[in-house]
Amino acid sequence: MSKEFIPYEEALDLKELGYDKISRFGNESSLYDKDGEHVFYSNYGFMYSGLSDGYISAPLYQQAFRWFREKYNIDAYPQRCGQGYAYQIYVNFGTKENESIPQKGWCDTYEEAELACLRKLIEIVNIK
Repeated sequence: MSKEFIPYEEALDLKELGYDKISRFGNESSLYDKDGEHVFYSNYGFMYSGLSDGYISAPLYQQAFRWFREKYNIDAYPQRCGQGYAYQIYVNFGTKENESIPQKGWCDTYEEAELACLRKLIEIVNIK
């Protein structure tokens, strides 16, 4: 299940962009510790043990994509293209017209396209 969560480096980038939602799965919170290790903590343990120091959220890819859609009005998704995978991004920063970001490169797997798409979203918002 670990490949469902965005990598530590991108989680740090999201935190700098203002992502502060803790991903909760039942009675557990999904976090990265200060060494970049993905960990689950019971919500009780997270709230009462002071674990917030140095810990950051470890969201799923779909949660990160939803955040970009809701906060920045950017739609993005990886997709199959012929023999490989790529991604498409639609940017609408408060205008009526969407700007389509061309597909960038080809990836061998869906997971590679997903990560490339996330990195491009981070780059777009940093430039904005």
